[in-house]
Amino acid sequence: MRPIHIIGHAGCGKTTLIVDLIQEMVKRGLKVGSLKHSAHAHELDKPGKDSFLHRKAGAEPASMMTQSMTAIYLPASDRLTPEKLLEKYYSDIDIVLIEGWISGPHEKIEIWQDHIKRKPLFFSVEHVKAFVSDDDLDPESMAVAKAKKLNGFKRCDCSLLTDFILDLTKNNF
Repeated sequence: MRPIHIIGHAGCGKTTLIVDLIQEMVKRGLKVGSLKHSAHAHELDKPGKDSFLHRKAGAEPASMMTQSMTAIYLPASDRLTPEKLLEKYYSDIDIVLIEGWISGPHEKIEIWQDHIKRKPLFFSVEHVKAFVSDDDLDPESMAVAKAKKLNGFKRCDCSLLTDFILDLTKNNF
């Protein structure tokens, strides 16, 4: 299992990029997993539904299963970190694309767009190896990217970005 983070400010297109990367990787015959990490606390289940009521009554874990999907609701705790979730449920996956978890330990690809009007995260976030953008970086950002030896990709270069990610992660595990 080779995890890589796709990071970026809100509204930059992380989810759309991940969907395109998943499709490209699956087309190449890879088993791809994803993990969406949110820094915000919010309800994942539907309040009032059976699984929600089971959890609120104290079931740990609470599961829901249909003919096409299974969900397991686990309470957040120190015992259940993103890393432990990856180890337990993603061990037979070729690559895991993690949306967010900026502080996570794995290599990162940043997607950036000028309309956000914020500096790229690679100024302060560790382990960023490349950035994806159709917008030109300002001179300061370009200097930082060059100093950090970041690779740059256009958003439409999903195949090249996939090649880069696979090369980047192949030596990690």
